[in-house]
Amino acid sequence: MSVLGPLRRRPGQPAWAQIEARLSDRIASGGLTPGERLPPERALAATLGVSRMTVRQALDSLARRGLVERGVGRGTFVRGAPPELRLDGPLGLTARLAAQGRTVEARVLLAEREGDELHVRRLRTTDGQPLVLEDSWLPADRFPGLLERDLTGSLYALMRAEYGLEPVRAVERITAVAARDAEAAALGVRPGAPLLLVERSALAADGEVERARDLHRGTFVVERR
Repeated sequence: MSVLGPLRRRPGQPAWAQIEARLSDRIASGGLTPGERLPPERALAATLGVSRMTVRQALDSLARRGLVERGVGRGTFVRGAPPELRLDGPLGLTARLAAQGRTVEARVLLAEREGDELHVRRLRTTDGQPLVLEDSWLPADRFPGLLERDLTGSLYALMRAEYGLEPVRAVERITAVAARDAEAAALGVRPGAPLLLVERSALAADGEVERARDLHRGTFVVERR
């Protein structure tokens, strides 16, 4: 199949970075679908008019971002782009993805009391794809019995339904970080791949009800007017 036409060189941008950007755009737009196999390096190099080393560098970068999966003797397969999340959207991952018509699931990795706080670690997925590794700490005195409840849905919905508490605003700080080994394994990316660290303080009307540390594979979008 023909994935890309000949590469038109842009001054100041390496050829491999241009190839990576074009393939990333095709994945994000649905032009390349999850599970689809890309042509061999040699064929891509010939189509683009570059060396195999240049193609390999672009594919390796996509693999580090978790957009493709590479295997010796198997080739390169599209994994699919994580959804974009709006910074100006509703509070909570479940609500943000619901606004895009997506559902999100959670696998509980840890649920324990640590002093005066409850610590919940979950892996959030959408369409079977790992998206966020979440660590949430909640005040134990405000949420008695929470660790015995079903924690696979929205924590904010659980707060509202069972405790009459719900965040009404949040302060989030976003930093780019490199995935460590355990984080990379959970999120299905290579060690050292770029992730977005979101550190959040969520507040109800009468004070903080959650502090969190989330590692995202996805992309954040904000609209300015």
